[in-house]
Amino acid sequence: MPRAPQRLMGIDYGRVRIGIATCDELGISTRPLGFIPREDDAKAAAIVAELAKRERAEALVIGLPLHANGDAGGNVRWVREFIKELAKVCPLTVHTVDERYSSSEAEAALKEEGKWPATKGQVDAKSAAILLRRWLDGET
Repeated sequence: MPRAPQRLMGIDYGRVRIGIATCDELGISTRPLGFIPREDDAKAAAIVAELAKRERAEALVIGLPLHANGDAGGNVRWVREFIKELAKVCPLTVHTVDERYSSSEAEAALKEEGKWPATKGQVDAKSAAILLRRWLDGET
């Protein structure tokens, strides 16, 4: 079931880059914003908090890297640590959503849009938009 509309920012957390996306106030469309390099979680969290403020986000949606069977993968720990860093600098609620296959979906979407070849950063940003769409559509 779709969720109530609100202005959200999507995050595809990676150990090298963090993809960022946003949606309109009604939750109708999502769009990639870009990516930020991830040097360390504290610095990345501060940048995400500033972007969220600039975009007037009301909440954040971040992907959880689950295994194909739905179990938490080892990388989930890194995402949860990043969420803790975010909480220190950003007062917004953080929702999580299953990120399985979002990168391959992002690559396919970029190819379909004629935006291929794409950089890894473009794929990460598109993946963040896909995660945001999943959340808006009521997926977990």
